[in-house]
Amino acid sequence: MPPAPDEKLDLLRDDARVREAFRRGERWALAEVYRVYSPLVGMVVTHGFGGFRGFFNPADRDDALQAIFTAAFDETARQRYNGIDAYAAFLRGIAHNVVRKMLEKGARFRRTDGYENPEDKVTDSAEVSLLDVEEQRVVRQFMDGVQEPMEQAVLDRYFVRGEAEETIAKEIGETRYRVRKTIALLTKRIQVHLKRYGIGA
Repeated sequence: MPPAPDEKLDLLRDDARVREAFRRGERWALAEVYRVYSPLVGMVVTHGFGGFRGFFNPADRDDALQAIFTAAFDETARQRYNGIDAYAAFLRGIAHNVVRKMLEKGARFRRTDGYENPEDKVTDSAEVSLLDVEEQRVVRQFMDGVQEPMEQAVLDRYFVRGEAEETIAKEIGETRYRVRKTIALLTKRIQVHLKRYGIGA
């Protein structure tokens, strides 16, 4: 049986040199931890957990990702990691706590793929904005209207799958700058489209 994700090679658990440098707050170690674990955090902020469906706006995703790593890089959090359990699980716990605090502040989160998972439940305590049937139709209409191949690829990979800019650029053979510009353009167009139907205003 293959190991669960958190049981696979885990940088901070398995590399004592990086772990100790991380605990001391050395910049190179922090940068390496960010590089290795940012895909995991990206999944949390994009696809969510429990009743939270993930961030609608890419800028919100980026803000949350930075807030999560800021919390993880705090000296207290660095020292609290025991070096025995998988750091991926430890970091996921921090990520969930940060997102919950953001939810408690009344932030609104939506996804752009237009789909809902029926097994997900909405908690009364979290102010979670879910796409209702009409919103799903509007989002799907926008997605169907995107015809340019690169825009289609970015829409699917960034907004739906939650892939990083660098990964997208490499996979589709474009520069990261052009991918970023396409993301910004699509974000504006999505917002205009939703506002046209009175959504997200």
